[in-house]
Amino acid sequence: MSCALARRVLFVVFEAVAIAAFLVMLGSSLLQVLFRYVFDLPLMWTEELARLMCVFTTYFGSVVVLLMREHIRVDFLDAFLSPRGQKVLVLVCDVLVGWFLVVFAIGCWLMAQATWNTETATMAWFRMAYVYYGVGIAVAAMLIVVLIDVLSTATSLVRGKESVAV
Repeated sequence: MSCALARRVLFVVFEAVAIAAFLVMLGSSLLQVLFRYVFDLPLMWTEELARLMCVFTTYFGSVVVLLMREHIRVDFLDAFLSPRGQKVLVLVCDVLVGWFLVVFAIGCWLMAQATWNTETATMAWFRMAYVYYGVGIAVAAMLIVVLIDVLSTATSLVRGKESVAV
């Protein structure tokens, strides 16, 4: 599978999951408002479900943002660096981000193991480990994207191409 195809598949899958999580969050919030203020019968689980879906929306959406290279970026040093220097800076930053994501993924795994028997306060069927596994999946996808970018940038540095992936 080519890098472009892998990025496209990741984009479509993670965008769909982020949108689905957002719609569940929105639906849960609207359901809570309806039942609380129209029927005067508040549903206890809707707020917690909305909060957990916000977590999934954030992390699965982060994969999409990383794939599009639309994350916040400070470009102060770019003005002082040559195109090759910019590439080296991008490579160093991507390696540091990759290292952070490895540590983050390990933390997700450990927390998922530690919370496997812990249920949420209002949804007995939902284990807290599901949240950590979901975030861990998103972090693993981000790590794959960063590794693809590191390989691409390193290859272009070796070959001497001047385009910079920012």
